[in-house]
Amino acid sequence: MADLSTLILPEDPRLLGYLIATYLVRTDHPEILKLVATMASEQSTGTWVKVPGESQEGIERHAGKVLSVWEVPDHEGSAPPKGEHRTYVVQIAYPQVNIGKQIPMLLTTSFGNISMFGEIKLIDLALPREFVEGLPGPQFGIRGVRALLGIAKRPLLNTMIKPSTGISPEAGAELLYAAACGGTDIIKDDEILADPEFSPALKRLEMYQKKLLAAERETGEKKLYSLNVTDEPERCLRKAEQAVSNGANAIMVNFLPAGFGLVSSLARNPRIRVPILAHLDFGGALYASPWHGVTSALLYGKLARLAGVDLLTIPSPYGKFSLQYHKYIRIVLGLRSDLYTVKGTFPIVGGAIKPGDLPKLLRDLGPEFVVGAGGAIYAHPQGASAGARAFRQGLDLVMKHGDFGGEEKKYPELDTAIQLWGMDR
Repeated sequence: MADLSTLILPEDPRLLGYLIATYLVRTDHPEILKLVATMASEQSTGTWVKVPGESQEGIERHAGKVLSVWEVPDHEGSAPPKGEHRTYVVQIAYPQVNIGKQIPMLLTTSFGNISMFGEIKLIDLALPREFVEGLPGPQFGIRGVRALLGIAKRPLLNTMIKPSTGISPEAGAELLYAAACGGTDIIKDDEILADPEFSPALKRLEMYQKKLLAAERETGEKKLYSLNVTDEPERCLRKAEQAVSNGANAIMVNFLPAGFGLVSSLARNPRIRVPILAHLDFGGALYASPWHGVTSALLYGKLARLAGVDLLTIPSPYGKFSLQYHKYIRIVLGLRSDLYTVKGTFPIVGGAIKPGDLPKLLRDLGPEFVVGAGGAIYAHPQGASAGARAFRQGLDLVMKHGDFGGEEKKYPELDTAIQLWGMDR
């Protein structure tokens, strides 16, 4: 029989100061209430055997509480044969006092050991205002990035320099210059280029900044270059500080391999007051399984934002990533919807995006997004500047008409891209 003391109603007034974790559970366990009570205990006060020193007061203050257990489908009278796997949606509340105000311990508390209990997936975390406002969140957010660039309404254009790696700082600077002169607003390193011997990060920054300033003079437009500072924590923080002191106006970090705590340290650091762009890599290892891991909407749509990411590359169903449409929309909603006083994070929609995709992107997302384009800029037959111009031409048309309005053939760069890669899949 389950210990019913762990089960309470969601309306219980004792839940003030708790966060609520929602899980998908698939199991053949014969007593589901006993299983979820064990989950709550494992992630808070309990272990496999009672130990000296436990007090009822301590358990009451620190124990996880089971709020809800729903079976899918919702069997009431009859049930599947004994031993058959059954599916449940479970909610457990954990005291904020156990966690503090940080994401590493949030994930440890909500999904640490039980992530290895079998087929359990962490679907979402509902977080109290006090906890959320104790995290850094974006320091610039959507409005702040727009203000830096002086762009009030249209979607922004971002490119990642291609080839992705193996190029010298001098060669990369020329590639940056071409894309920036064509109209790219934000240029970032590829995620696999950080601080290798053939392209040291600070040397690359020096070369790229010169070309970025030249492109700004030529176009009359403000540009951001996001230097990839991904590294071990101490070196990453030092590198980011050095980059900003040497003129960097944005930084980039591969936030999942590097860690949520590192991102928060970057966002909190008063010597690093530039936008933080984060890359999505490694996410599939965490969300791709239907029965294990953490949902993409939680990883990208909530936790990255709370950690302090200003711009986040996200997977989309249009390019090379495998992601369902409704999951993609949930990520975007998580980044841009009201979340107490936390600023919104700019979604960068990438993964083989082409100019012909722009009408669909605008219909889906409105103007508050960033186009993330690499190959479609650098592989344009007329060069990277033409590739960037094709996107800017397309963005101007979709902002004017909602689509291209039949005017795409008036613009040679845009028309070439559409003829080569097609329209609006």
